[in-house]
Amino acid sequence: MDQTNHSGLDQTYRLLALCARAESHPSMVEQLSRQVEAFTSWQELPIQAELHGMAPLLWHHIRKSGISIPLKTRQTLEGLYLRHRIFNQAHTLILLEVSSLFEQAGIRALVLKGLALAHQYYPDPALRPVSDIDLLLKQADVLPALDLLAGAGFRVDSPRASRTLNLLSKELTADSPLRDGISTHVELHHYDPRQRTLNDNIPDNEFIGFDAPPHTLTIGERVVYTPAPMDTLNYLCRHLQRHLFEGTANKPLQLKWVADIVSFIEHHAETMDWDYLRRRDKAFLERLEVFYSLTPLPERYAKIIPVRNIAPPSGLNQYPKGWPQQRVQKWRQVGVLQFLELTFSPPSRWWLRLYYGINERSCFWYGQIFHRIRIFRLMLWALIRKIPWIASK
Repeated sequence: MDQTNHSGLDQTYRLLALCARAESHPSMVEQLSRQVEAFTSWQELPIQAELHGMAPLLWHHIRKSGISIPLKTRQTLEGLYLRHRIFNQAHTLILLEVSSLFEQAGIRALVLKGLALAHQYYPDPALRPVSDIDLLLKQADVLPALDLLAGAGFRVDSPRASRTLNLLSKELTADSPLRDGISTHVELHHYDPRQRTLNDNIPDNEFIGFDAPPHTLTIGERVVYTPAPMDTLNYLCRHLQRHLFEGTANKPLQLKWVADIVSFIEHHAETMDWDYLRRRDKAFLERLEVFYSLTPLPERYAKIIPVRNIAPPSGLNQYPKGWPQQRVQKWRQVGVLQFLELTFSPPSRWWLRLYYGINERSCFWYGQIFHRIRIFRLMLWALIRKIPWIASK
């Protein structure tokens, strides 16, 4: 389904994006009330809310603000919230079990995004849907950790290594035994500088840069470890950028990831070094400006968080429609020339600003020149990778 062909989905996206934050505030509630009053796509709303990981937050903000919505939609959203609460509680129990298991073996794992953010930045952990547990380990600890999980009854996939580099996958998985009918998926991540992305052979730095001493997070009576705040923020931005490039209309950049960053920023706003960010990370501030064009900046942070009050960029939630987001086989449906035209068409300004971290004035040049050059380089590398396969035929 192409979201750009359904006018109600733009209305739905704007409503969900407005709620992409852990804490409401008067300006946000005022806008929420106006959007709900004019809203018509109630049947589609819960489906899209789940697609974006936003059903619990949407229900929370509507309930807390006292805004009236159709009863069937309210009941559906509340049911989704309760479902996520059950799953988050089950995942949290497994996290504590795994952390205890690793601690006894002298292995320290950092909890990334998901459950760590749910328990740190949300008033109710169930407001942040979690589908798995992401743990970052030292490279030398990955295989011993997998052995420990296998010994504890987890179903562990046998790790595969590159024949030439003896390189473990950066993501190894395990699934817990059933607990009250729920199995939790655990992903063990590590960083190896030899890792390369499949599409352009550049270093894969998603899990680099966790240099500061970890922070502790108390859940119940147990302690788990999380990255330091700025390490967390840098990782969230890398994760968002990665998924934005891979995003499509049917698998969009989830708004729960926007909520994570907005909630993190407002929690740490008064202690962050904004002067440093102005000098060293303008791309992050440009992305943050886009986020706050969708969910308004609280008045109490207006003089602290250095973003302008702007209108949302054009092309919200619209993704590139050619390669590599769409498989090459799609050219058979639309024809080679049209597929190439889609591939080299400039992405929307919303996409360009978030992916490249640029201002509005730079969108034209990035769309017309820089992005096209990047796509051409990706295509060239994809062809180079195909040469050994072609030669073997």
